Amino acid sequence: MQRLFKLKKVLKTSSMNSYAENFRTSRASIKSRPLSPQEIETLEKNGNRCEDWSQISVDPAFTPNRISGSSFSGKVHLPAFYGTLLMPGDVSAPTGIYSSSIHDSIIENSLIHHVSLMSNIWVMQGAVVQNVGSLVANGKSHYQIGAEIAVGNEMGGRTVRIIPDITPELVKMQLFSKVDSETSRAFIQQMETWRNEVLLPYGIIGKNAIVANTNIVRNSWIGEQVRIDGASKIRNSVALGNLENPTYIYDGVILENSCVQEGAKIHSTALVKDSVLMKRTKVGNKAIINSSIICPCVHIDEAEITHSFVGPLTQAHHHSLLIAALWPEGHGNLGYGANVGSNHTGRMPDQEVMPALGMFFGLGSNIKFPANFSESPYTIISTGVTASPQRLRFPFSLILPGDPQIRVIRSDLNELRPGWCYGKNAYAIARNAYKYALRGKGFVAPEDSQVLSDKNASLVLDALRRLQVPQIREIYTEENIPGLGSNYIKESARHFAKSTYRQFLERYVATKMTMAAEQDRSLLLQNPLEIRKIFTGDLLREILKEIALPNSFEELLKTYRALEKQWSESVLHGTDKDFVRGREIFDDYDASHPIDVAFIEWEKMRFEEVLHRVSTLSKELKGEN
Repeated sequence: MQRLFKLKKVLKTSSMNSYAENFRTSRASIKSRPLSPQEIETLEKNGNRCEDWSQISVDPAFTPNRISGSSFSGKVHLPAFYGTLLMPGDVSAPTGIYSSSIHDSIIENSLIHHVSLMSNIWVMQGAVVQNVGSLVANGKSHYQIGAEIAVGNEMGGRTVRIIPDITPELVKMQLFSKVDSETSRAFIQQMETWRNEVLLPYGIIGKNAIVANTNIVRNSWIGEQVRIDGASKIRNSVALGNLENPTYIYDGVILENSCVQEGAKIHSTALVKDSVLMKRTKVGNKAIINSSIICPCVHIDEAEITHSFVGPLTQAHHHSLLIAALWPEGHGNLGYGANVGSNHTGRMPDQEVMPALGMFFGLGSNIKFPANFSESPYTIISTGVTASPQRLRFPFSLILPGDPQIRVIRSDLNELRPGWCYGKNAYAIARNAYKYALRGKGFVAPEDSQVLSDKNASLVLDALRRLQVPQIREIYTEENIPGLGSNYIKESARHFAKSTYRQFLERYVATKMTMAAEQDRSLLLQNPLEIRKIFTGDLLREILKEIALPNSFEELLKTYRALEKQWSESVLHGTDKDFVRGREIFDDYDASHPIDVAFIEWEKMRFEEVLHRVSTLSKELKGEN
């Protein structure tokens, strides 16, 4: 039932509802009249023609002076034109119809200039249609409502039913939450019912939209504040926008059978087919998106994404490949030449990959399928690594090419350093958090970007326990420690990972308890061991089997402050080694590598806020407030 409720909520708030309601209302209340003989005479003098002027209806205040060099056929409704609008290039022009061919369309006060053929289109108030080849709708289009996209396995098995306003939550429910056949049928029926309610017998050019310098726009819904300029082709697609988040599609883009949500930007010969681009996505520079669902605030340049579900705030700024990926949590990065696409066994393309939250695929890395990294958040696969099929279960890991001199293991195994990204690369994790906070504001829930989350803590705890071994070895593989996948670890790396994972869990617990005390000051007087009882579930209880808690809240606050200080210092000094190495190579390294001042200030403010919170609770604990 939750799936049906979530769908109903999304459908209720869709901007497409207002278009359908507006259409029904305007059709019922529209005031029109036929053209007068004098108006027909003026129109023809201005170079206009129509086989049957009686098919043309006009607003009562209509005047013919702003229509020239155009032809009309079928039933066309014309407004009273007034005012001016801006064409691309900020060129102001009076509203009206100039040098265009209009068939069976409803025109509101707008600017239509050099349109070779407009058929079956509703052009709304303030829209600009300029230098367009064919702008045609063939009756009712389903506008991708209820259309299917197969992500992951290209042979099917993970089909998602889409709507133009679909959310990441609705996608994840369909992919990862099993329901009975009755609920599944009700879900589809709810989509189809809504589709019948909002479908219109016209293509749409919404209020204040611009469609310019584009060859073909076919069977599409171009919403309010959508700006299309120089696109190559728009077919069977929906593009939504609003005043706060206009949508931009320009410079050679091909968009087919797709949905584009508010605030998206597609440019520079990008190709988007059979896909969904959610809010604030950016796709450009010859990128290819095919049969994929892209979550909010994802940036893709030059890369190819096929049959994938890509979570929020993921970046792919260079030539790279992502095929058959289920990446719901996103927040990751694809480096140049990353080949995350070995989904074909030579028999059929039926293999998949599940990247983890915040995962980074380095330059020239090659990922063989099937591969499941979903239990290894914030893991980096370094440059040139070829990773064999595997299931990896160690968060914050670094994967390096294997050492060929180690002859006691298979040659295809890579070296794994669990916990390295948390213990040795705090700067990257913190800076990513800073970037996520800026880029995802208002579009990605802050809790989706949290490093110290319940899920991450659970994964770290599980990894820590699997690092306990009955026999010390120099080298460990999957046979010795489950979850290593197609990798090995050294004893020194195992020891480091245990220490790092415990530190993560200590910081997680201290953070959770401090937040609890801020909500309920009476907890300050209790022993931390007693406070754990207020937390639901078994996670905290299980963590406390692996780490020790202070005996008083005063000591817990000191621990929290010390852990945060240690973390902040690791962040602030995270690039020190880079500068030492850089100065050895470039004489002007300091001058050409400025510090990211905004991020450093953000981290300092974050730590100062922690100190303030600890100080406030400490004073209350001592009765000073």
